[in-house]
Amino acid sequence: MTIPRQTANAKASHPNPPESASQVAIHDSHLAIQAVLEVPALPGGDPAELASTEKTRAALLQLAESPRDTVPLGILWDENRLSIENELQRHLYSDSNSPLLQELLERLVWHARFFCDEVDYPKAWIARCANLEARRMALQLMEAR
Repeated sequence: MTIPRQTANAKASHPNPPESASQVAIHDSHLAIQAVLEVPALPGGDPAELASTEKTRAALLQLAESPRDTVPLGILWDENRLSIENELQRHLYSDSNSPLLQELLERLVWHARFFCDEVDYPKAWIARCANLEARRMALQLMEAR
């Protein structure tokens, strides 16, 4: 897969092109790895989105310290409801009235201790963990049948 921006940057950053096909392949794989490791840009200056992100961040940090605290769990649910419901529907074919939601939320609380404020973007982190746990729950349900 070639990303146009990277092709232009590759030519600009390396004035001497690679000489052999293997060097080209290594060079291209290096660019692909570099693209994966780049930190995604944070959302623009939408005040509502920034406030929601900060509430999510604070809730994750509180849940990491006190997993049984229901207030940050409520905030986590309120601020990330769409992404959590999306994963619940996508992998478990359930809605927010399902008992599976409670289990998914418990798993998200368990994951909260692994949230790294310096590295992770809170809303993307929640979406990624909800996806992971919903897929895991779906596999466990299929194995139980």
